[in-house]
Amino acid sequence: VQPDPLAAKAGTAVNWSADFRAAAAISQQSGKPIFWYIPTIHGSFMDRKPEIDRYMMAGFFSNPAVIEILNNLFVPVKAVPSRQQQEQFELTAYKFIEPGFLILTDGNTAALKIDRITTMHSDWLLHQLAKFWLGGVDLIRNANPMAWVPKEKIELPANWPANPDSATVDRLVALTWFKGVQEFRAGNHDSAKSTWRSLANHAPDHPVTWKAAAEAQGIGPFVRGFEVYGLLLPACLDAGVKSAGSAAPAGTWSSPQLWERGVDFLLSMQNEQGGYVDSDYDFGGTDSLSNVHVAITSLVGMALLESKTKLPNSQVASIDLAIDKCRDFVTNEKNINRNDRDEILWADAYRLRFLCRFKELNRDADVDQDIQAATVALENIQSKRGNWFHEYENPFVTATALCALSHARQTGAKVDETKVNRGLSALASDRFANGAFPYSSNRPRSNSGSGESIPAAAGRMPVCELALFYWGKSDQQRLLTAVRNSLEFHKHLDVALKYDNHTSTFAYGGFFFWYDMRSRTEAMAAITDAELRRELMSKQQAIVMSLPEIDGCFVDSHELGRCYGTAMALLCLAEIEKGSRD
Repeated sequence: VQPDPLAAKAGTAVNWSADFRAAAAISQQSGKPIFWYIPTIHGSFMDRKPEIDRYMMAGFFSNPAVIEILNNLFVPVKAVPSRQQQEQFELTAYKFIEPGFLILTDGNTAALKIDRITTMHSDWLLHQLAKFWLGGVDLIRNANPMAWVPKEKIELPANWPANPDSATVDRLVALTWFKGVQEFRAGNHDSAKSTWRSLANHAPDHPVTWKAAAEAQGIGPFVRGFEVYGLLLPACLDAGVKSAGSAAPAGTWSSPQLWERGVDFLLSMQNEQGGYVDSDYDFGGTDSLSNVHVAITSLVGMALLESKTKLPNSQVASIDLAIDKCRDFVTNEKNINRNDRDEILWADAYRLRFLCRFKELNRDADVDQDIQAATVALENIQSKRGNWFHEYENPFVTATALCALSHARQTGAKVDETKVNRGLSALASDRFANGAFPYSSNRPRSNSGSGESIPAAAGRMPVCELALFYWGKSDQQRLLTAVRNSLEFHKHLDVALKYDNHTSTFAYGGFFFWYDMRSRTEAMAAITDAELRRELMSKQQAIVMSLPEIDGCFVDSHELGRCYGTAMALLCLAEIEKGSRD
């Protein structure tokens, strides 16, 4: 997607300099610190560089308070660092994950460095800026009128006044922006975008109008779920200093709070049709996006199902409504592209899992026909070799399909045993003697098939072994070994968090983070030794609880989005809470 002329202006009200040396000279002469926004670095693995930059420009750098402070009290720089600067400020791959920024009190000293920004709250950024001018922390409390959405329903005037002064324009622009926010959060996405577009007729030169244009085009941080509003907890103002990027400092959130915050966010992101369409995961091409949206909507539906016992009864009605809308969305074949051969597996497998879980929790529900249809659809995309595929045949996708078919069988669906057995045979043939599974089923075997690197395979081992276990082709010892390896080599998965691509020779990527985390959690739940299972779940819980963002939600990569990350994290918490209790 290319920004339209107004959307392309988002963030340009900041007086950016692209010349670091010139900015350093101005800083030295004026005494103002440098605010250096770094959209990317040389050698980065990030795949979504233009998209991430648009989020920042239409997010933080379209906020009037941020614009004013950066222009008046800092020397703003937007530039990719030179290789020398990357070494000097440790802005190298793995050590710095874009987007991020530095604040320099002189040309050679970084007084503050923050990267890994995936959740944007303008109060948080203003708090970081306020540390660099006298009295700033006190002034900041009244500096940001656009930090939260008005509670009362906004009614806009029928006509804008003729020749309004700048204060009136600012007020009406802000009201129009937040009216669109209210409409979006109520699920009226088309109406919200129409409201935002109307600003072009009244204030085409206003920075918020440019932001609204980006949001109306679907490329802004708010519609993608990365920009949030509301009162931040004091502890979260120190994110990036006492934590990595926009992750909340350790101990900020409790499990009940994460359920409350996560569900509120998920409910606010559902569109008119019941879908969750914030993801732009299109490695298989844009024709696959509809299937990605069905897959994520299914996962959100599963998370909402689990949330009903975690939240007050007063919220159940709205949760039930959202679940029903998810069901309608994922069972509507018009929302699935059967011609896609890249992401169709996720739509079919996760839809089936959602419907099965719905049946388990609502025994009287009339979903048997939908479950059977989803079962057949999943079986029909099996390859001739017996594998299932995600862009290409690979064992973790085959395992995902077999796990879904196992749940279908448990809920009474008729499963084609011949296809299941072919899938099990294909998956078992991918297993090396050391218990590892390759990244691709078609990859030539190394060392005459004697083994695959355990650190590289550790993330996918639990789901592969779990699928075999569900169908009686594995045992507790193999399952336990897979889980322990996954925990032991979690560091290789952890370094991929917030990366929009593969990060190393181990082939991990941000888009695998919560997939592997949830697979590991489900494998742990299948451990029959209760004491051992609780011990493992305790370790997994500690990892999950270290990952919430400043608003209590979760993310893995920009492209899959925060709805996906939040849903997966809540599903992990549900499994952990159950597995620790049983």
